[in-house]
Amino acid sequence: MKTGKIIQVMGPVVDVEFEDEELPAIRDALEVQNGDKKCIMEVAQHIGNNTVRCIMLAASEGLHKGMEVTATGGPIKVPVGKQTLGRMFNVLGEPTSGVVWLSFYLNREKVNFSTKVSVDIKNWNDKKKCVGLGDKSANDKNLIIENILARINNVIVKYRLRDRKLTRASFLKAYNRPDDYKTFFEFVSEYQKKESLKLEYSTFKTNLSVIKKLKEYNQDLHFDDITNEWLDGYFSYLMHDLDNNLNTAFKNMATIKKYVTAAHNAGYMDDNPFRSWKIKKGLPSGEYLSEDELQTLMGIYINGELDYKYHKALEFFLFLCFSSLHIGDAKKLSLEQFTDDTFTYFRIKLKNRKPFPIQVPISDPLRQLLRNICGTRKKGPLFEKLPSDQTMNRFLKEIAAIACIKKNVTHKVGRHTFATIFLRKTKDITSLKEILGHSDLRETLVYAHVLNESKQEGVQCFNCFTF
Repeated sequence: MKTGKIIQVMGPVVDVEFEDEELPAIRDALEVQNGDKKCIMEVAQHIGNNTVRCIMLAASEGLHKGMEVTATGGPIKVPVGKQTLGRMFNVLGEPTSGVVWLSFYLNREKVNFSTKVSVDIKNWNDKKKCVGLGDKSANDKNLIIENILARINNVIVKYRLRDRKLTRASFLKAYNRPDDYKTFFEFVSEYQKKESLKLEYSTFKTNLSVIKKLKEYNQDLHFDDITNEWLDGYFSYLMHDLDNNLNTAFKNMATIKKYVTAAHNAGYMDDNPFRSWKIKKGLPSGEYLSEDELQTLMGIYINGELDYKYHKALEFFLFLCFSSLHIGDAKKLSLEQFTDDTFTYFRIKLKNRKPFPIQVPISDPLRQLLRNICGTRKKGPLFEKLPSDQTMNRFLKEIAAIACIKKNVTHKVGRHTFATIFLRKTKDITSLKEILGHSDLRETLVYAHVLNESKQEGVQCFNCFTF
């Protein structure tokens, strides 16, 4: 750049001499370092003798003859663009006030975050990163900035504690969401208060029951936990762990869909997973044991080599395999419900409907199990001092490992084993429906794969004929 020297200072008027005749153009900006401050002057005239006369655009105090001046090669420039919106500049393009921005990195992505707090540059304390007391609204502005910082940290910490990856995009979405509710259940609770005024009591009570069941599955459910994969997992839980029939599972998911959609519409969720999630019809009934695997477990039981707690767990499981009962129904049985050839029970899941007795014939292995279980007792509960369902399942997994059964054996497998073997032997799905206590044949049809196997076997009998 071309340089010159001050030869005269007359208040705001400064004359600058250059070494050659190629002088800066009129209205070009010149710069001079005045102490720790860079000052700007504008060329007003060419006055001869390689000299230009300039007008200072800042105070001229401190300028003196002989100081070096640099020609910028162009006129005074003022910045433009989005970054200048909401800011004030002097005639030199220098900011006199501006909005406070926060900058930080998330996984190597820079986040520039506006606080929307405007501050005069001279009132900004850069050392303490706050508005100085020279601003009459300093306390209020600093409080706004502190609240924003706290909200930013809250998002970051929440994701870190839940071991979730936080990107620039996910941060901005999480930050800009309404913050009335921290969890999905908090939102649902408030929503249900409004809904209670419009719904029939029976419907409202059912909705409460659905959410109670959901809480038992996940007590700390957040909005972004609810994904397609999560919906698959919960539907499987309803069908296989809770033994809900298809109709009940459908109704549960429909109720949850209503609340998820409401949360999405209110801005608490970026996406509504129910838009792309479809209930998978014809789901398999779950794991079941083959006849050989069942016989293996019976052999282990007869040998009596297991520790007492494992022996009793296996005994209970075998009872489920030969009785068809759900674990909850089995635990409620009393000896008075048994005759020599049958036992009668009321399904727990039917308690909200008109209960009706379900009678189940007693097979020879079940009769022997009953002798082992009750001994000489004639009254009272069939089972005493059973462990929790979770503990029972843990014991069964360990027993399955001993038996070299590579299946996820839980108490539910007992009921599925009975249904599969019964249908494979009898092909009588109507009787199976009655024994299982299903109110709708569609519930029993989850075992229809057995009937499909029978069709294949049946067709093969025609192979003896030849053309």
